[in-house]
Amino acid sequence: MTSDALPLPVSFALAVRGYDRDQVDEHLAELNEEIRLLTLDRDAAIAEAETLLRHLESARSEADDLRARLNRLVRTPADPDALGERVRLMLELARDEADAIVSTARRRAAAVRDRAAEAERRTAARLRAIDDVLARAEDVLAEEPRRPALHRAGLTAA
Repeated sequence: MTSDALPLPVSFALAVRGYDRDQVDEHLAELNEEIRLLTLDRDAAIAEAETLLRHLESARSEADDLRARLNRLVRTPADPDALGERVRLMLELARDEADAIVSTARRRAAAVRDRAAEAERRTAARLRAIDDVLARAEDVLAEEPRRPALHRAGLTAA
């Protein structure tokens, strides 16, 4: 309240036995009206403060709930039971697709291993055959110096 609204000192007219009763009653009525208005303003301000306090408490509670929810979402892995139906279904489909991809990759890897083992067996068989041919060729070459001598002597094996 500003100083303009403060009541000025009131002086009452002197009457035969004290102050003028009507003037005092009028002034008291004005003061009572001002007190009533100030009380109404105070009560309205208190009510508004209480309403704002309830809103503030509600907002704080909601903020705390949202912080807790955010912390749960950030800290925990995606659990299908904690998600909405649509997201849960999408997660299940993604897991099924991932399982199918892993299964296909394992089958392909097994097929590649089988082909590699078969190729290794064929290569080993070919190497044995080559070793046999080389051994026979070495035997033929080892006998070659004796053949010309036999051939010169007219002793051919026929």
